[in-house]
Amino acid sequence: MNPDEILQHESLNSPASSEFVRVLMRRLSTLLSVATVALAIVSLATLAARHHWLTDICANLRVQWVIGLLAVACGSVVTKSWRLFSVQIMLLIFHAPWFAVVLFPDETPTGPPQMTFATANVLTANRRYDEIEAQLLASNADVVAVLELSTPLRDHLQGRFAEQYPYSRESPQNGGNFGIGLYSRVPFQSAEIDYFNDARIASVIARVNLQDSELVIIATHTRPPVGAGGFAHRNRHLRMLADRVQEFRKAEPDVPVVVMGDLNLTPWSPVFADFAERAGLAPSRGRELTPTWYRFPLFPFGLVLDHVLATPDLTRVDYQVGSDMGSDHRIVTTGWKF
Repeated sequence: MNPDEILQHESLNSPASSEFVRVLMRRLSTLLSVATVALAIVSLATLAARHHWLTDICANLRVQWVIGLLAVACGSVVTKSWRLFSVQIMLLIFHAPWFAVVLFPDETPTGPPQMTFATANVLTANRRYDEIEAQLLASNADVVAVLELSTPLRDHLQGRFAEQYPYSRESPQNGGNFGIGLYSRVPFQSAEIDYFNDARIASVIARVNLQDSELVIIATHTRPPVGAGGFAHRNRHLRMLADRVQEFRKAEPDVPVVVMGDLNLTPWSPVFADFAERAGLAPSRGRELTPTWYRFPLFPFGLVLDHVLATPDLTRVDYQVGSDMGSDHRIVTTGWKF
């Protein structure tokens, strides 16, 4: 060992270096403790998601809390903070049941789907009409819901898109974010604009015949649950929507119902489970974690807000999330079989 190597070895093992490492580890442990307490608070807050908009947001951010817990657990291993590590593991176990449908999906039928549905929240202010149209056509869906539909986009879709989807029911909106349109390759038996909870927020309820079977399709868009008013508004919308699904089912038990759109709700909130149960919609076993909405274009900054759900008559066999088309949302395309 040459003199320079000897000096470097001695400096690394000097009392000053050892003290620096100890101080660094103590500060890291303190930081990990604070982060774990914060993650424990927001995790336990999800238990009250049905009762307050802030705790509902905590539940919708469940994926983010799990990512944070995995990160601090790795830090606890580095610092050998085993007591803290055990708390982090317990919190991960607390969240685990919500992801069982992702980790242990049901077996799905093989082969191509018998029918395909797509929903796309395109953002009212988005002017990238050619990209929107291209993704709508690429979905190759039988029925497509377009949310935040503006009058200029509606007019743009009267060309090449209308050749593939000649049947439509539209309620565009330029001054807000709740325009909507439903487009189909096959004729509607009926298609009506309807409202859940608010005359300013239109939904489309249609009947179509696919594969020699009649279906009811409901395209809808709820208000974001921000603030007490928005939280209550969205929840009333979902309750009324669920009751409408049940009305259809009681009147015609053999007619499947499909609900699609931006529900402003992730599968990780108990409010979602309550809605699906009340409506009689089958849980989507094997749901993807891929976000359909992004605050920033990275996985930790996204949420699964856009959904295509159906009554148990139908089984989902395919699920795809599209790429950026100028909106904060992505198109969701799903394939189904009877």
